[in-house]
Amino acid sequence: MFDTQLSALLSGTLFRRILNNDQLTLYEFNFLTSILINNNIPYDIAFAAGTRKNPASLQLTIHINPSATLVFVVALEPGSPVFSPSP
Repeated sequence: MFDTQLSALLSGTLFRRILNNDQLTLYEFNFLTSILINNNIPYDIAFAAGTRKNPASLQLTIHINPSATLVFVVALEPGSPVFSPSP
């Protein structure tokens, strides 16, 4: 069941936008996390504040199993995200 849910989620529009390095709104990212929660898919989120050089970004880590994860960096502002979380 988990594999089916995960593959359906990854083939969706929001993940295709992430893979294309498209900018997402915070609303879209929150919707994405609600889908993960509703499907009981474990994940972690980290936030990096924007600077003059880099846009604000989020790092989404989806845990597939104990030895496999998917990591996505999502820009919240125009520009190329370089994930560097604040200490």
